[in-house]
This record gives sequence, C-alpha cells and structure tokens, in this order.
Amino acid sequence: MKTVTPSWVAAAFSALGTPPRLIAPPWMLLTLFSAAATIAICYPAWPGYMSYDSLFAYEQGLFGIQTSLWPPVHAYMFRISHAVGADTWGVFLVQTFILLFGSGLFLHVIAASRRTAWILCAGFLVAQAYFPTLWGTLFAHWRDVPTVSFAALGLGLWAAAAQRRSGWLLATAVVSFCLSLSLRYNGFPLIIFVLAMMLWRPFLGVHRDAESAIRRRLAVGMVVGVLVAWASTQWRLPDLARLPKPHSWAGTQVFDVVGISACADHNYLPPKLTAGRAITPAQIRKAYDPRHMNITLAPKPGVPEFVRAPARAAVRETWRRLMVEETGCYLAHRTLVFQEQMGLMREGVFYPIHSGIDANPFGLELRHPALARAVTTYIARNADDLWRRPFLLYVAAAMLTLALLWARRPEALIAVAMLLGSASYLFVLFIAAPAADARYIFPPNIFCLLISLMAVGALVDQRVKGLSRDDG
Repeated sequence: MKTVTPSWVAAAFSALGTPPRLIAPPWMLLTLFSAAATIAICYPAWPGYMSYDSLFAYEQGLFGIQTSLWPPVHAYMFRISHAVGADTWGVFLVQTFILLFGSGLFLHVIAASRRTAWILCAGFLVAQAYFPTLWGTLFAHWRDVPTVSFAALGLGLWAAAAQRRSGWLLATAVVSFCLSLSLRYNGFPLIIFVLAMMLWRPFLGVHRDAESAIRRRLAVGMVVGVLVAWASTQWRLPDLARLPKPHSWAGTQVFDVVGISACADHNYLPPKLTAGRAITPAQIRKAYDPRHMNITLAPKPGVPEFVRAPARAAVRETWRRLMVEETGCYLAHRTLVFQEQMGLMREGVFYPIHSGIDANPFGLELRHPALARAVTTYIARNADDLWRRPFLLYVAAAMLTLALLWARRPEALIAVAMLLGSASYLFVLFIAAPAADARYIFPPNIFCLLISLMAVGALVDQRVKGLSRDDG
C-alpha cells in the first residue's frame, strides 16, 4: 500500500534546510540592558537565597571539595567570587546576567527585526514575574540557574557565530554548553540535540560553504569539551584527586521503595530502613509524600522512624526486584512525583521559592529583608494560580513548535532540538528525581520559554509580511 505524506508535512520538513534570517545584535546596548535588569532582579533578594545545597557548595568552595554528590563547578564559582571580594553575590549577579544576556543575544539574532527582538526580550522578563516558579528559582543560588544560564549563552553565541561566520564565537558557544553540562549530572539531555544540530549546521545553514570545513574541528571540540566537563565531576582542583562516587541515586531508590509500598499497600521496605522496627502498610501510606523524599522520611506521629542512611545494598536489591514485580506501582509513584513537579496537582506547585538564607556560620544574611519578604509573598501567593503553573510553558512550546513546522519556518529545527532536549531532561527527572521541587525543571522551563518567544516573533513576522503582500 502506498503511503501518502500530507503536503504540509513534506513542505515543512523541506523548509528545515532553509537558513533563518539573522540580524546583527547590539552588543553594547544588550549588555547594558542585561546589566540593568540583573540589578533590578537581584536587589530584593541580595545576596541571593541559599538553601542547604547552595550553602554546602559555598562551604566546599571555601575549604575544598570533599564529595562529588554535587558537581564541583558550582563550588569553584563561589571560590572565585570569594577570592575577588564578591563573596556569594558575585555568583548571584553573574548567573543572572549570563541568563539574561545569553537569552537576549539569541532572541536578537533570530528575531525578524531589532524592534521585535527588544519586544521579545521584554517578554522574557515579564514571563519571569508571571510564572512565579521561574522568578522564585532565579532568586536562589541553585545549580539549576547557572546550568541553563550557560546553555542560553551557548545558544546566543551559536546564533551570533552564524550571523558573523565566526569560528571563534562558535568555539565559545561549545565552551558555554560544556560549562552548563558540568553543573548538573543530568545536564547532557538538555543540550544533546542542540549540539547535534550545531554539528550538522554549524552556521545554521547561512554559510553552507564554510560549514563542511569547520564541522570536523567542531566535532573534536565538542568531544574534548564534554570529556572535560565529565572529568570535572570526577577529579577535583587543584590537586586532581579522584572524588568518591556520589550516592544520590540511593536516596531516590529509598523514595521509590516507600512509594511503591504505599501504592501496593504492602510493606516492601527492607528491615534496616526502619532499624528493624515493624511498620504497617497504613503507616507507610501515612509517611509517604510524593512531594519530597525528606518529607516522606521525616518523623511522624504513629510511624516508626526511618533510618536516614540505610544499608544501600539492601535498598538497591529491593529496588531492583520491585522494578520487575511492581512496575505498575513504580510508574504510579513516579507519575505522582512528576505531577507535583509540573504543577498538575489540584493543590498547586511544590516549593516555588526557598524564601531566605538558611542559618549558617558564614554570616550570610539578606541585605533587604523587607523587599525580599514582599517578593516572596507575591510568589507564594500566585504560584498556585492555574494559569501560572510550569506545565503551561511546555504546552505552549509544543504547540508553537508545531505552528513553526506548519508555517514552514526555518526556525522550526532549532525549536525541535530545544524541545527534544527539554523533554529528555524531564524524562531523566521522571525516573531519578528524589523530590518534586519546582526548581528542578527550571532549565527546560527556560528553553520552552525561549522556544515560545522565538516562535511568536517568527509567526507574527510571517503574518505581517503576508498582510503586506495582500495589501500590495
């Protein structure tokens, strides 16, 4: 039987090879705009909210890397900031500025006109305030922020390299992407499709005569960059000592075993997890909370206390067995966590903002507590609004990517690569996240926001051109 491909599908995919129109970005003006916006964003939460994770990274930066539980590059950033007299606020400023500048650079080069680019940049800022989970994450010293900041800068530098036909800008884009990769163990899925597209179209097809010549060098640079990023999580600086293997997966396995037991209404917990104390399925259900592993393991009235550091071998063996015997309950548990993370639960989103700096021995405290309290209140009050939840960013990005394909826009391939990266990042979180913190999805949130802004600019431009031709 002959397969007939719809004409619009064939036309859309044939248009993917068409290079987009690129405009020169206003480097100095964009720098000033990003700097001003950075100060406005950071000032209320100065020097940046800090939870246990970020305080731990700060401590490691000051006194040396002792564990690979979290990638060390974030600690190095704190070390550099402290060394130049900027303490923690240097990282706070830099990660915010890089995100705004990188996103603005990308939108400026890809946009149809300078005016459209500035409108899209303004839309990027407005979206931070409209979606509370974005703004709440941006206020904190979490690795999720620099992870996507360097990824956004990589996108901007890649677009600028294509516009200028610059091999040096292309190289800095690769460096930026690899810095992003070094900040999170699950960062690779976010950028893998973008890297593949960059290798296929180094200059976005605008300068095809130069692409074949640079492709081999680009491939070598990508391999070296990815290996260096991986090595940064295995050996510490400056003595290059090998770091112990992280055990973060063990926490997720404990969370999964409790969640599966709660779903199956059966006690599958290894005895060592409760120090040999008996626990009933009803008590497990009372303890279980899909929002966070720590909430699940926290002491509760009428529930035997869990051991915080159980025997990993026993948990791992039970977890592997349950993957086969209770696959349905495993998927049900992971789905509940994912729904909490995406804001799909009726109650709203979980952990949209940290809201301060935890008690610490370093003297770190908020400089503008009244302003910080006002912004925190705004975020907490509006985060649960149905039309401000994070899942809408993904719905919008997916629909607008399809619209780009339908309209046969050359930007569609960039959107597809970014959307696939976002979906892959979410898939890794689906199987590995030990909690449903809203901050965990900040990197794909930003990618989806950039997709939507790019698509809106392209589609409006096409619509305006179509109306102009009709008038003519």
